[in-house]
Amino acid sequence: MFTPEMLTATLQQAFALLPDHPFAVELWDGQRVMPEGADPKFTLCIRNPDVLAKVIAAPGWSALGEAYLGGDIDIEGDILAAYPLAEYLQEQFGDENPGEAPETLADVRLEAAPQTHTPERDKDAIAHHYDQGNRMFELITDAGTMGYSCACFYSDDDTLEQAQRNKLERAAGKVDVQPGDRVLDIGCGWGGLLKYVAGDLGARAVGVTIAEEQLKHCRELMEEEGLSDKVSVSLCDYRDIDGSEPFDKIISLGMVEHVGPANLGIYFKKAFELLKPGGLFMLQGLSSRIDEERAEVTDFASDYLFPDASMPYFVDYAQAIQEAGFEIRDVENLREHYGWTHERWLRNLEKNKDQVVAEFGEKRFRAMRIMFSYSNRYLLAGTVNLFQWVLWKPDGAERPALPYRRRW
Repeated sequence: MFTPEMLTATLQQAFALLPDHPFAVELWDGQRVMPEGADPKFTLCIRNPDVLAKVIAAPGWSALGEAYLGGDIDIEGDILAAYPLAEYLQEQFGDENPGEAPETLADVRLEAAPQTHTPERDKDAIAHHYDQGNRMFELITDAGTMGYSCACFYSDDDTLEQAQRNKLERAAGKVDVQPGDRVLDIGCGWGGLLKYVAGDLGARAVGVTIAEEQLKHCRELMEEEGLSDKVSVSLCDYRDIDGSEPFDKIISLGMVEHVGPANLGIYFKKAFELLKPGGLFMLQGLSSRIDEERAEVTDFASDYLFPDASMPYFVDYAQAIQEAGFEIRDVENLREHYGWTHERWLRNLEKNKDQVVAEFGEKRFRAMRIMFSYSNRYLLAGTVNLFQWVLWKPDGAERPALPYRRRW
């Protein structure tokens, strides 16, 4: 059995090696271990002594995350400050074979499937994260747009709502949405972009989603805003979008992560077919750094938080885009903005903890807290990137209807 004395020795070493990240530890018997000469940024609470041997023997993201989800450990204070300690434990005691997930966590884990990214499996994966009820996301996102993708912060003083508004203006501006344009939003979320391009810019918009709760919210929002005559929303897989009437512009914000690397070619070829010649496609999506192998933290996220989601390499995007027939006109990396966005979501989640736990359960709260905190950590560290792409469908000898210089 891992004793308090053994733990104290390990912690004293961690205190010495992490002087810029002071933390305290509260043991199952009430004993507290404190760093010397510094105020702790968080307290690691170990509720169950039996978990220590498991975490020290295999302190990968699965072991640590499962211990937190199950309540065997807790983090009081700033969870963002806990990542240097988690990384230290991995470096000291890392094990690449963390074992099977405990059955006690089945209620927050989507069962593995032999084949991912089929239409049926994608619908199950999306439902697992997005169909928990719209109230969950109302408590986390901003009230104005309910944006659940990377916001754009033009000032340190920007609120989350303003930054999400900036993102909508930036996305539509990059493809020059005009009154009367027919615009497709692939993965339309809770309708913020649809509302903006139809209500503010005078476009005709079509939104598709495979999340039933999102569909319900979007239709109610368009009715409330008096936009039902300009906007149609349907429950539709991207592979099945009706192309009988082509689109002038396509925008997709944070949906491509659910496509899967093997299906990127299908995704971009479908978008190419849906556009008019000369049409423009603005895509926003995550990407792994090329020297990063598939990390255990990604596996943990896929199991519990964002099932089957992936972050293709930059070159995977570029190859699929060009093979589909698009010309790449602009690429911009906004990874810091997405890190800041996740921090805002994290703080909203923590502020509304009591409501989230009451309506969706303690484990769901804990899973979301992990997701937002690790996303902030690795976006700001540069392990993960967030790209906005502007793609053009060539039209003979015509030049793209874009300015010669970037305006955004």
